[in-house]
Amino acid sequence: MNSIQFGNKIIYYTLKESNNRKTLSISVNQSGINVVSPPNVSIDKIEDILFKKGPWIIKQLSDFQEMQETSKLKSFVSGEKLPYLGRHYRLKIMKTNQSTPTLHFHKGRFYGEVHHSCSEEEYRTLLRPLYIEWVKRKADTFTKDRLKPFTLKLKKEPTSVMIKDQEQRWGSCTSEGRLLLNWRIFLAPASIVDYVIAHELAHLVHLNHSKEYWDTVRMLLPDYEDRKEWLRLKGSTLDV
Repeated sequence: MNSIQFGNKIIYYTLKESNNRKTLSISVNQSGINVVSPPNVSIDKIEDILFKKGPWIIKQLSDFQEMQETSKLKSFVSGEKLPYLGRHYRLKIMKTNQSTPTLHFHKGRFYGEVHHSCSEEEYRTLLRPLYIEWVKRKADTFTKDRLKPFTLKLKKEPTSVMIKDQEQRWGSCTSEGRLLLNWRIFLAPASIVDYVIAHELAHLVHLNHSKEYWDTVRMLLPDYEDRKEWLRLKGSTLDV
């Protein structure tokens, strides 16, 4: 394991040589920094490149740390933050005499109401389904607005849009033209939601993953590869 110092931070990285590389590759993920170098590149040169990339590397590491901290399964207790479209909003729990729990969002904060006899161990069971329903409602309106620029470019529209609980997929498009989106994707930033929408809309033209299909995705979102990579690296954190 190698390391380099940025200010008062010591950053560790793994280094591997590859005969297939002509330039230095730097990637950041949950495990840390991985560097793949062409043969015979000196450590001094590698670390000089890493130092110049320092602000970007630190930002990537910070993003991963925030995602890991905020993506732990929630207990739905006061003070926790609940995600929506890449932002995180504080939850406040209030005890009431009402037998039915409620959850609402007001001025940048979630408010949950539970019966005064409920223990904290019960909060997740009571409030998580209400939170998911809230996300689905918001996501339905958000998606309909977000579709417009894509359908204008594609000159095709889905027959319907549904926000669902899909364990294995971020989205799907049926042969009948129905767009199905996983509610969890709406915990990610809007740019990542756009990628999933574009990915599924392209199936209105190509029900496969051919070169023509990916050309269609690129037409809708020229930088789709960056968004696809974000989802590959951080998608596992999108849950509560």
